Amino acid sequence: MHDQASALRVLASDENRKQNKMRVLAVTSGKGGVGKTNLTVNLALALAEHGQRVLILDGDLGLANVDIAFGLTARYTIEHLLSGEKTIEEIILPGPRGIGIIPGGSGVQGLANLERDKLTFVLANLGRIEKMADLLIIDTGAGLGHTVMNFLQAADDVIMVTTPEPTALTDAYGVLKTLRKEAGEVPIHVVVNRVRSEADAQATFKRLETAVNKFLNGSLNFIGWVYDDPLVGRSIMQQEPLGISFPESSAYRCIQWIAGTFAGIYLNPPRPASGVRGFLSKLLRSF
Repeated sequence: MHDQASALRVLASDENRKQNKMRVLAVTSGKGGVGKTNLTVNLALALAEHGQRVLILDGDLGLANVDIAFGLTARYTIEHLLSGEKTIEEIILPGPRGIGIIPGGSGVQGLANLERDKLTFVLANLGRIEKMADLLIIDTGAGLGHTVMNFLQAADDVIMVTTPEPTALTDAYGVLKTLRKEAGEVPIHVVVNRVRSEADAQATFKRLETAVNKFLNGSLNFIGWVYDDPLVGRSIMQQEPLGISFPESSAYRCIQWIAGTFAGIYLNPPRPASGVRGFLSKLLRSF
């Protein structure tokens, strides 16, 4: 870990680090099946519409499927970067609207076990994504996994995706409880998915917010909701994101609105972005 910290300090000393920094957004959920990856993919598309340069890191170890959601097939993953076989430019999968996808899968866990001779190569490669994008969105796994929590702690912002189902809310609270203990300063934005009305969304958020305020002494930001829309299922079956297959759908319009809010936040961020070097530094410290 000393070697990792030393290498990071060298990278962080780059004079260009004071320039505009890429912001890191981690999308997570308490349980699987709440629409986390679907939100990630379509949020990226909507942010691209707002002029944001977006990269997605598929950080779900158990079910890496961001490329599938785009109807693409990844030839290389972050494992090829960690092994030194490929550069970051070679593993990034080009997606629509200029979005880049970094296939992760089980290779993401390898960030915790970088060998000394590969560390500088990997960090230098990851450091170059700073110039490629304004925003890195990490599609994390669901739940309380070690890698998930590391990503959440290292990110500039966290989006918690939940649905009105009691089990989804209970599991979301569990993640927030753990995150509050480990990284209480990370801004947490809640998206309530698959709702029938704004009233349903507001009531769902209120239940979660009340529990967090009462038992965790924390706060949440309600960033928006997504309507329960049958076109979402159709787009998934077609392996084409909603923003491409059904851009006029009610669900995608909700996501466009959420993206517009985030675009405004990133133009005037609530706190300074730490950039990719700051993200990597925090991530490696947490392993």
